[in-house]
Amino acid sequence: MISLVKIYEALNDKNDPDYKRRNKHADLYYETRRHSKKEPWIKKVALNSGMGEKAISKIFDHVFIDKHDTYGELKNFDSSYNMAESFQRLYEGKNIQTHDLILLKHERLEAELMNRYGCTQSKANILASRKYNYVEALTTWHKGCNLNGET
Repeated sequence: MISLVKIYEALNDKNDPDYKRRNKHADLYYETRRHSKKEPWIKKVALNSGMGEKAISKIFDHVFIDKHDTYGELKNFDSSYNMAESFQRLYEGKNIQTHDLILLKHERLEAELMNRYGCTQSKANILASRKYNYVEALTTWHKGCNLNGET
């Protein structure tokens, strides 16, 4: 997996304007997670993020394994290049960004709202974003980066 990440880590709007390569990378990352051993990933992300393994396990299931009613269709979440990159940094423990940690908190809260309170995914996402806004944090980070994603 690491070699795959190295291939895609320099993708940006200039060399991938239509997102084809980034989407392919995200799809492959999510599929790899879905078909790999869960426990080693959970242990590393928990260690690198400071969150408990139980919370990381719930996040893993929520994002990669569980099927959700999304626009009337029960399916896995669509892959996201930016989320795949965040998860990879959290797994490797290198260059972890503020928005990576916000992503974990957002997904944990979203899962809780859906599982405990029966919120739809759409409603849970809106509510979780009020407290842990991954998109806003990611956008702020991107504004401070050059084309190679370096600050």
